Amino acid sequence: MAYDVFLVSALADRDMAKLIARRLRALKFKVWLDQKQTDETFDAKDARDATNSKSMLVLWSKDAVQSDWVRAAASIGHSLPGTLVQAGLDKTIPYEPFKKDKRHAIGGMTSRKTPEGFYQIVDELGDRHDRTDLRAWMGFKKSDEEDKDDWLKAHPTDPLAIHAEKQRQKKLGVKPAPAAAAAGAAALAAAAVGGTSSAAKAKANAPVVSPMKAAVVRPAVANAGPSDAESIGWGTIGGILASIGLMLLLGWVFRSEPLPMNEAGMPAVANSYRMMEVCPEGTLPQSLLKPRTLETGPIINDTE
Repeated sequence: MAYDVFLVSALADRDMAKLIARRLRALKFKVWLDQKQTDETFDAKDARDATNSKSMLVLWSKDAVQSDWVRAAASIGHSLPGTLVQAGLDKTIPYEPFKKDKRHAIGGMTSRKTPEGFYQIVDELGDRHDRTDLRAWMGFKKSDEEDKDDWLKAHPTDPLAIHAEKQRQKKLGVKPAPAAAAAGAAALAAAAVGGTSSAAKAKANAPVVSPMKAAVVRPAVANAGPSDAESIGWGTIGGILASIGLMLLLGWVFRSEPLPMNEAGMPAVANSYRMMEVCPEGTLPQSLLKPRTLETGPIINDTE
């Protein structure tokens, strides 16, 4: 999955990282943050997610400069031009090559206190993602409904405006439009039904003709034959009906034909005539006529 921001921090700074992730997600940035991380191993999955992210935000601190995981992730962000964004949680200066790049100071940030450095981070991320005026949106209060509506109307393609429109349609009970792939599959399924749907589709796609033009065009097309879509549809239906009729006719013919008789005058079903040859009428098998006797032998006393 591609992310907007890959958030990097030391395990000791995880609470600050969660706060920043919530603030960025409120602005509809897709943020990566492994809240269940317990070790310092930077594995292949972490490298893949970092590479697929458009930006990487590294939170430097006295614990972060000693973290192998933070240095490994920051190295990937530094190797991708225009990806790395750095923030300082304290006055710690990271090692080379990160010490020369700009760091936004966000020390002391809380859920109610937003330092200037965080606004600068949002501005930088907004420029990279083609989003403008995010600082103004962050300045609105909960009661500034009209100002928010004006901002959303002025930025209709911003993720904030798109999310607000989805929420509005959800309240109104409007179902979202089907995806392009689903719409294409539905069109193919409708076309496979046959003539009626094909004719309706052709009629729907036909250009609109004004009444004056229709009066002129109608005599010219009055004697025209059926369209290709209609011909194909009726031909398919006719072939299906012909096949059904042929199967019914063959079933009636074979069902009415008498069964062949064997030499004994019985229907030749399965191997009945073979049984007649082995056991003629009025006789019994020799195995039933042969007397069965017990062979004599010594008497054994098994009571002892």
